[in-house]
This record gives sequence, structure tokens and C-alpha cells, in this order.
Amino acid sequence: MSWTSIDQDLCDRCGICVMRCPLNYRETEDEIQSRAGEETCNLCGHCVALCPNAAISHCKMDMENFIDIDSSVSFGTQDFIHFVRGRRSHRRFLEKDVPRKDLETLVDLCRYAPTGSNRQTLEIMIIQDRGKIERLSNYTVDFFENEIDSLAREAEAYREAGMEVPQIITSALTMTDTLNLIVTARKFGLEVIFHRAPVVMIFHSPVETSCPKDDCVIASTTVTLAARTINLETCYIGLFEFAANTYQPIVEELNLPEGHKVYSVLILGYPELQFYRTVDRKPMRVQYL
Repeated sequence: MSWTSIDQDLCDRCGICVMRCPLNYRETEDEIQSRAGEETCNLCGHCVALCPNAAISHCKMDMENFIDIDSSVSFGTQDFIHFVRGRRSHRRFLEKDVPRKDLETLVDLCRYAPTGSNRQTLEIMIIQDRGKIERLSNYTVDFFENEIDSLAREAEAYREAGMEVPQIITSALTMTDTLNLIVTARKFGLEVIFHRAPVVMIFHSPVETSCPKDDCVIASTTVTLAARTINLETCYIGLFEFAANTYQPIVEELNLPEGHKVYSVLILGYPELQFYRTVDRKPMRVQYL
């Protein structure tokens, strides 16, 4: 039985479904037929969304969640550019809880961010428990305090073996001075991993999927922009991402599903500081071929 069905009374045989997905649709002399199944359909929903007459139904998807697109809604290019340029990384937040409904809005939006091969395998962990955030912060500083010297030794071992040093190690080594400052800052009572943010969002995915890092970064970037529409701001926390996939105490504290790794991390809250201007950046290096 096909996962999709065609209402032949509504179908005008425009052939768009066949053009978009020839694996799942074919045109005969009398009608267009559907033959979608587990081997051929990745649940992208494009056939339903593209049909001008709403003649196609998909039994594996929520048909009520296919919402008509209002083509009259548009955003000016310059307005959108200004909005994107207004996004900043915030590390100081008001001591104000973020409502669950706002977090649920952001999480639900991530459903619609693109994923490699439409696998939709990424997951999100939201942490608001202050004790858990502090433990994860301390574990992260512990990791770098313990690992700064061993990272250098590990890199040298790769070189002596004639092997390329993994990028994640070389990146960490370029930040040795910063990591030492982080260790020192904790001794003075400063929390410099999550910056006392009220919310930590961890995007994780099975390693064995199409492109897990891309999936998680696209979703987290979607959050950074959408959050601004509800007066929330964010910051990426790459230091924790590095430690989370390496340091056993963090692995145990997170208790991710088996086979998952952390691929993107955000802190989120109501900003304490207000930016009045956008900032300058280096010109983009580009080739037009």
C-alpha cells in the first residue's frame, strides 16, 4: 500500500508530483499513480506541498500541519539584513527566567530547519537547573585544566607518527592562553563557560547520520535569530562542545542517547546589555567562477 494517495477527482494531471519525485509517482494513460513507501520516500512532504489542487495525502504525516503559504507575506531584503546584523553574542543576562512557552516555540521551530537527507535525527536538551549548569561548567574547566598539557603531547605524538593532527586538537591549542585564563577565572569565583545564563540549549545527534554537525548548527542558528523576535539573545559555547564529547564526567552528566554527540551549544536569556549599533566585520573573501 502506498504511503501517499491521490484524489483523482481533484487531480488535474499537471505532473508536478512526477517531476519532483519520479520514484514515488508515475503517469499512465489514465491517471497519475502513487507508489511511495519506506524504500523510496524520506518524508520530505514536497509532493503534498507542491500539489496546486491539494489532491495528495500522506498517511505517515500530519496533514493538518500542511499550512497554506501566504504569498503576500514578505520581508524587505534590507530589513532582513539589518535584523541579522543586529544579532550579537551576549554573555550577560538578567536574572529572569525564560517562560517554558517561549522555549517550546523555539524548539518547535527547529522541526522545520533543514537536515541532511531529511533524516530529522537531531535532538535538543534544555537545561535550566542552576545546579546542573554549574556542575557542567566546573567539569568543563576541570577538563581544560587537566588537558592543556596532554593536548600538546597528543599533538606531538600525531606529528611524530607522520599523521595529521586532528582539527579539534589544533583549535584547542591555539586557545591555550585563553584556556589558562578560564582556569584562573574560576579561582576568583567567575563562571566563564555559561556566563550564568538562565538557559543552556544543547543540540545533539547520532553520529551515524547524514551530516550531524550541519543539522545541529542549522537548528541552533535558527534559534539565535528566532529568539530575537521574543526579546531573547544567545551565544554559542564552543568550549563546552569540545569538552562534552571528550570528558567522561560531562558525558555521564548529560547521559545522551547511545551513539549521540554534542554538535552545537547555546546559552540564552534576556540580555543585560543593549547594543545601539551594528559592528564592522572583515570583507568576505569570495570567488565568482
